[in-house]
Amino acid sequence: MRLLFQSDDFGITEAVTLGIVKGIEEGLIRNTGLFTNMPSSAFAAEFIPKLPQCCFGIDINLVGGKPLSDPSTVKSLVDENGNFITSIQRFKENKLVNSEMMNTVFEEDPYVYADVIVEMEAQINRYIELVGAKPEYLHPHSLITPNIFKAMEELGAKYDIPLSSHKWQSTNFTFVPANWNIKPVFDIDKQRDTDVAKLTLESLKSVAGNENLMIICHAGYVDADLLGVSSYSLIRARDLEMAISPELIKYVEDNNIELITYRDL
Repeated sequence: MRLLFQSDDFGITEAVTLGIVKGIEEGLIRNTGLFTNMPSSAFAAEFIPKLPQCCFGIDINLVGGKPLSDPSTVKSLVDENGNFITSIQRFKENKLVNSEMMNTVFEEDPYVYADVIVEMEAQINRYIELVGAKPEYLHPHSLITPNIFKAMEELGAKYDIPLSSHKWQSTNFTFVPANWNIKPVFDIDKQRDTDVAKLTLESLKSVAGNENLMIICHAGYVDADLLGVSSYSLIRARDLEMAISPELIKYVEDNNIELITYRDL
């Protein structure tokens, strides 16, 4: 069996960054995507050359913080203060047709394609500027609508960067269930009380017969900056606890589960 273990949101804040680094160095995390539009992006990028065992992509962020583009050029993405419109606000303001994992279809796509292309390309170029290399994969953050996915495909082809979802589909991955992660709003008390390590071990055992497995989590420590940009807060500490869980690590080792990255696909 092979396991692609991914923790998103590298660089969203300094605390989250440091938590993911711990999960890479002491745990199972082998893939993570850099946020490039946050104040902590440069701080996070400095760790990338020091962690060759991890595959670093980019998490395209259109819902937290400020855009890298001039807000006046991406008006469909921002509020009156020039901040990205949050995913929670999108769900409040738009009629939902279907939502499965990150694939979200509203009655009318609120993300204008031209705006998405401008900001997404700015974030890719910022990654290249910070890291000195292209991201190893493209991955969406929080939600993905048809226009967002179309833009990712176009820019992935332009920059020759694979999309995470294309890799999953071509290799026929089975997701390790994480039904406790509730969207769009994950109650803070439930985040605190969720034993992610125990639940993930149970879920991993339930799909053990499959050859290619995937875990996506949001590991990290929690700081005040995080509270202003994400509704996923305390659950990140629980996800980090899971990523470095001795019981989970032992299960992976005892069952000869190979930890892989997108480079291996």
